[in-house]
Amino acid sequence: MNPRLLKRLLKTLVQDRLISLAPIVLVFLISPAFPNNFKFAKYAGEFLSIGVGARALGMGGAFTSVANDVTAGYWNPAGLAELSNTHLILMHDERFAGIVNYDYIGLALKPVSLFSFAFSIIRVGVDDIPYTNNAFLDNNGNGIFDPDIDRLDPEKISFISSSDWIMITSFARSINEKFSFGGNVKFIYRKIGENSGIGIGFDIGIKYKFSRFTIGAILKDATSTLIAWDTGRNELVTPSIIAGISREFEILWGKFIPSVDLITRFEGRNKTSMLGTDFVSLDLNLGGEYTFKEKISIRSGFTENKELTLGAGLKLNRLDVDYSFAKFNSELGNTHRISLKFSLN
Repeated sequence: MNPRLLKRLLKTLVQDRLISLAPIVLVFLISPAFPNNFKFAKYAGEFLSIGVGARALGMGGAFTSVANDVTAGYWNPAGLAELSNTHLILMHDERFAGIVNYDYIGLALKPVSLFSFAFSIIRVGVDDIPYTNNAFLDNNGNGIFDPDIDRLDPEKISFISSSDWIMITSFARSINEKFSFGGNVKFIYRKIGENSGIGIGFDIGIKYKFSRFTIGAILKDATSTLIAWDTGRNELVTPSIIAGISREFEILWGKFIPSVDLITRFEGRNKTSMLGTDFVSLDLNLGGEYTFKEKISIRSGFTENKELTLGAGLKLNRLDVDYSFAKFNSELGNTHRISLKFSLN
C-alpha cells in the first residue's frame, strides 16, 4: 500500500472531520462545504453491496434480520451476538458467467458471553481487461477513433486487472435476550490498472426479537465512507439504511423463515430504484428459507436488481455447505456461489 496515499487519507480524515460520529442529517447539511476535490459519487459503493454467504444470496439478500452467524459481520454486526461457537467461512462466487471473481473469508468468535467479534476479508476482481490507450493508431490525426480509417495495433494492446479489497472488523454486544447492537470498521483498497485508492468506513447495526419476529437494521457508511485515490480524486460513499423483518414458523417437521429488507439510499437513484426521487430511493429484497430437521435447507428470493435467486444447504455435523444461484435478465450470464462454514468448537 502506498505510504504517501495512506498519509494523505489520514490527514484528510482529520482535517475535514470525516471520522466524527455525526448523525446522517449532519452529513448532508455539511456536504456543500466539502472541498471541490470531494465528490459524493453515485454507485461509488456498489462493490460494497454485493453481499456474502451462499445462504444469504439464496434468500435474495433479505438477510438483515436473519443473520446470526459469521456472515453477520457483513449483513448486520448486531447478529454476531447470537453466536454459540467459533465460525470460519470460505466462499467463492463467479459472477456474470465467470467474468467477476468474488471471494470471502470470515472468522467469528465469542470469547465472553456478552461480546462477539468477527474479521472478514472480501475480494472482488476482474482480470485480463484489454487496455488499448497505447494501441490506438490515429491515421487522420483527429484524436477520434474512426472505424473506417483508424485501427488498433494488436501488439500494443496490454492487459490490466481491477480488484477491490474490503477488510472488516466487527463487534457485537448483547444487552439482553431480545436486543443487541454492533458495529463495523471497514478498510478498503481499490486498484484499477496502475491507479489505486484506499478508504475507511463505519457501519452500525441493531437487532430486536419479539415473539417469533426479528427486526434488524443497519446504517451503512455511517459517516460517509471516504475513498482517496492516488490521482487526487476523493470519493464519498453516501450513507444508506437497510431495515429488515423476518418471522419463524414451525411447519412440516421443519422451520420456515420468510424475510424482507427495505433499502433506503440517498444518492438519487430515481431511474433505477423501485421508488425514488432526486434525493432518496427505496428498494426491496425478498426471501424465504425452509429447513427440514435442521439438516437440509431450500431457499428462494428476489433481489432489488430484479434477480431471481435459488439456493440449498446441507448441515453435516460441524460443516455447513451452501449453494446459491442468481438469474440475471441480461447477456452477462448467471451467478453461482458456494460457501463452506465450519463450527470450530
